[in-house]
Amino acid sequence: MKVKVAVLQYEVPEDTDDSFKKLGEMVGNATWSGAKLVVAPETAVGNAKELKEGVDHLSRLSELAQKHKVYLVTSYYNLEKGKVYNHGVILSSEGKLILSYKKIYIAKPEAENLGVKPGDKLGVVQTEIGKLSMLICRDGFNKYSHYLYEKLNKLDAEIICIPTLSIGWKEIDTQEYVKAHFVYGAFTSRGYILMSDTTNKTFNSFGRSLIVSPIRGVLKEASSDHKEILVEELDLDEVEKARKFDSWWQPVKKADI
Repeated sequence: MKVKVAVLQYEVPEDTDDSFKKLGEMVGNATWSGAKLVVAPETAVGNAKELKEGVDHLSRLSELAQKHKVYLVTSYYNLEKGKVYNHGVILSSEGKLILSYKKIYIAKPEAENLGVKPGDKLGVVQTEIGKLSMLICRDGFNKYSHYLYEKLNKLDAEIICIPTLSIGWKEIDTQEYVKAHFVYGAFTSRGYILMSDTTNKTFNSFGRSLIVSPIRGVLKEASSDHKEILVEELDLDEVEKARKFDSWWQPVKKADI
């Protein structure tokens, strides 16, 4: 099966209404290409400073997905039973919430400035466009990411969406390090990786959104500082081929060394 997808890259506005307006504009442009799945950056809507119990951006995101008849993936900060989470969502083209995910590896500023708490569960959902899953930002590029990718392989995820806000540090140039983790993630999970980043200089973001195949590696890579929409037609047969290849290529047991 083949499915056309789009990965967004842009500067996310701080104001809540502006952020929804911008996301709507970008999703609308992406659907002109025929994309059935659109991945937006991490915390693409809302404002962390406006966190209130009971205020949830899900209904407005649902309206966007319905309006454009597209599967939509992003995250936002949410206050749930007195605890703050970086809440990831996958919405169907009918606007239904089909997968809910809480970021597992919280960034230091999130924990210190907002009190964000980590999640502890991965999920995969079967859809008409394949088996979808997600991680959020740091989940995909730390020393424990291997275990998440390996678990997603076992869960048969075919497309792993990774909304991201900032993948850089002022102290050191980490662009190739981070990119290598996402490429490794596609090979380890045996699924496609769709990583959407921002160009927000306030957060030291450096773009370079990615679409990565589990067989062919990087298919599309965005620039470091421009608004872009990456579009690609994914062949999900590649996922099946990669996993069948594993059945005879991988060693039976760990070497005793």
